[in-house]
Amino acid sequence: MNIKNYILIFIIAGVLGSGCKKGFFDINVSPNNPQEATPALVLPSAIAGSAFVFGGYYQAVGGYWTQQYTQAPGASQWASWESYNLTEDDFDRQFISLYAGALYDYKYVKDKASATANWKFYAIAGLMQAYTFQVLADVYDKIPFSDALNGEGNLQPKYDDGPAVYEGILALIDDALSKDFAASTVKDPGATDVIFGGNMTKWRQFANTLKLKIYLRYVNTDPNKYSSQIKALLQEDNFLEEDAAFTSFKEQESGANPFYNTFVSRLAGNVIANTTLMSWLTEHDDARRGGIYKPSETGNTWASLNTGDFQTTPGATIKNYATPDINNTYPVYFFTEEEVLFLVAEAEARYGTAAKAKTAFDAGVKASFKSFDLEGEAITYPYNGIQSIIEQKWVASANKRSLEAFFDYNRTGYPANTFTRSKTSVLNGDDRPKRFFFASSERKSNKNTPPRVNLTVPVWWAK
Repeated sequence: MNIKNYILIFIIAGVLGSGCKKGFFDINVSPNNPQEATPALVLPSAIAGSAFVFGGYYQAVGGYWTQQYTQAPGASQWASWESYNLTEDDFDRQFISLYAGALYDYKYVKDKASATANWKFYAIAGLMQAYTFQVLADVYDKIPFSDALNGEGNLQPKYDDGPAVYEGILALIDDALSKDFAASTVKDPGATDVIFGGNMTKWRQFANTLKLKIYLRYVNTDPNKYSSQIKALLQEDNFLEEDAAFTSFKEQESGANPFYNTFVSRLAGNVIANTTLMSWLTEHDDARRGGIYKPSETGNTWASLNTGDFQTTPGATIKNYATPDINNTYPVYFFTEEEVLFLVAEAEARYGTAAKAKTAFDAGVKASFKSFDLEGEAITYPYNGIQSIIEQKWVASANKRSLEAFFDYNRTGYPANTFTRSKTSVLNGDDRPKRFFFASSERKSNKNTPPRVNLTVPVWWAK
């Protein structure tokens, strides 16, 4: 990433609530000033930076491309996403924010923490850095990694191939876990760890969960590459048992959930329920419908549209349709409890036993209902291996982890025979996007940016 032309800022300045420490997001404090910008100050800003992108634009496009959301009639803000008519400018700002903001901040925390053997801060920053790089690698395939984040030391970083990035990410995770958290030099992150409050047991579970997700990406290219590691993780059974989420939002506009702030409040009138998911929920009489969507203000309570149909209902507005039930303090999820159980179910189905896979699958469905306070409404769904797991994971991802559902579809093909063709698609036939274009800012400033790759070309793990 060439950051010479970008100003390093705290992109979530003012996002967190009043319960945070004084100076928590003081934009007048430079992370390049070691007298003021301690790891305790910069770490929450870095985590917020990842949350801002993943819970905002990435969540939205994931919802559109997995047909959980669609464009409302009477508006056209996101029509290009429905038609897959993207340019290199799409998601460019998010690319810049992650590299010049969150990722650079994680590196800063690691550097400062390493200098004083403050290993808890080092590990948390390293694990979130690994997580953030992994998402970027999944949407771009090739990204700046081994040469990245060196500032003026390297203004033209090379782009590493996806498999090389993945190996590097696994090394980041191992490095984070290798430190001595009981050393006398270690300080307790406390509330500055806005995900787990400095609980390193939960961060180890986070690391194991992230590793499992990464290992499962290899099933289409080399299913045996990490089979022994997957089996070892399943045997250890030390994965996250709760959500890993950023919850420090406030009701004021300046501190609201990024999806709400952009897609509900600031650019209201655009995002409604997609018939693909809505009809699935209605067909199965699934009570999660009322947790995922808010009923329409007028007309049919659960009205929705198919992808690309927003121009077919003249006179209609967003008020005529159900909408995503995301409010201003809605969390941004890095993992959900149910997602972890579905990851375990998939791993068991591929590398363990069918009985354990079904047990994890059933638990994942129940956890999804529980997340909407619907324990008593939970349905026992039939289990049919990988297809059932990924289908339920898709439903459970709505409003929470929609981009992960996009990745799941690209690597597994599920939900099969569910997605409809967009009537406005600029792609051939039933072709759908499988990646983002390389960012325009990189095209202009980094000579090592790879040639443009068509949106329909799978990333390395989906081939």
